[in-house]
Amino acid sequence: MTPREAFHAMMAGERPDVLCQFEPGYWPETVERWRSEGLAAGVEPWDDCGIIHYFRPEIAWGIYPPFPMVVLEEDADSRVIRNESGIVCRESKHGRCLPQFIDHPVKNRDDFEALKERLDPTTPGRYPADWDVWVQSAKTSPHLWCIGRRDNGFFGWLRELMGLEGLLLAYVDQPELIHTICRYHVGYLQGLYAKALREAPIDFVFMWEDMAYKNGPLISPAFFREFMLPYYREMVDFYRQMGARWITVDSDGDIHLLIPLFLEAGIDGLLPFEVAAGMDVRKVREQYPTLKILGGIDKRALARGKAAIDAELEAKLPVMFRAGRFLPSLDHHVPPDVSYENFRYYLERSREIYAKSR
Repeated sequence: MTPREAFHAMMAGERPDVLCQFEPGYWPETVERWRSEGLAAGVEPWDDCGIIHYFRPEIAWGIYPPFPMVVLEEDADSRVIRNESGIVCRESKHGRCLPQFIDHPVKNRDDFEALKERLDPTTPGRYPADWDVWVQSAKTSPHLWCIGRRDNGFFGWLRELMGLEGLLLAYVDQPELIHTICRYHVGYLQGLYAKALREAPIDFVFMWEDMAYKNGPLISPAFFREFMLPYYREMVDFYRQMGARWITVDSDGDIHLLIPLFLEAGIDGLLPFEVAAGMDVRKVREQYPTLKILGGIDKRALARGKAAIDAELEAKLPVMFRAGRFLPSLDHHVPPDVSYENFRYYLERSREIYAKSR
C-alpha cells in the first residue's frame, strides 16, 4: 500500500500497514536551519524523511488579475505595501512574521461590486496553459493533491476582503452585505473548482477559516448558523456531487464550540488541533467518534528534546491509533526552533508507536 492509499484508508477508519505521515507546512526559516543540519540543498524535507506531502494545482485563486503591488512607505525595519489582494499592510524586513494589517478592499456594497470583476472564476488564465500535462503527471504522483486555499471558506475569505474588525462589525451593521458576498462566493467557488474536480486526481478538499483564538471562536455558534452554515451545506453538496471523497477544515485556536456545526454542515475532518489553545485530540475523539482528526501533536515538544517528544507521543498516539480516523501531525507549521534531528526522531517514534498499537 502506498502512503497515498494509506491516507484514504486511515481517513476511512481502516488500519493500513503503512502509517500516512504529513505535515501542514514548514516555515522557510525552519528549512533554512535544516539545510545547515544535514538537509541537502534542493531536497525537500518530506522526500528526505520519506513522508507524504500535499500539493495544490496551480490555479489562480482569489483576486485575479491581481492588483499591482505598491510600496506606500518604507523605513529601515519595515515597509507599508498595498499587496496583490488590495490589502494595505506593514511588513517586517527582518525574517518572516505576520504583517500588520492596516486596510482592506471591502467596506461596503459598492466596494464589493467594484471588486467583482476580479472575482470572476471564468477569467482566462486562472488555469495554467499546461493543465492537461499537469493532470497526467499528478495521476502518478506519490503525494496528495487537494483544492482550496485562503479563498475556500466563508469566514476566512470574508476576513481577507474586509479585515477582522470590519467583518465582525458587518455581521451586526451590514448583515445583507455578508449574505451577498457569501451568495456570490458559492458561485465563484463552484465555477473555479469544477474543472479541477472533474479532471484532476484530487484526494481531498481543503477549506481554510482560521476563525478562532486561544479562548474560543471569533464568532458565536449562532452567527455561524446564520451566516455560514447555509453556504457550507451548499458547497459540501457540490463537492460531494463532483466526487470529492474528503472535505476538511483548517482553523487554529479553540474551535470546540464550532465542531458540531462543521459536522452538521457535512465536513469530514478538522485540523490542526492547536494544543496551546486547549485542543486535546483525545477528548475530541471521545466526543466525536466519527470525526477525522488531523494534527494535534504539540509542536513545542519537538523543540524541547527527545524526552518531551516521547512524552507527547506516548500520551496521545496509542489511544488515537486504536480509535482510528486519526492522522498524526504537528498542530501548526514546523517552527524554526525545531532541529532536523528532533523532527526526524518525532517521525520515527510515531512509526514505532503505530506498529505497536495493533
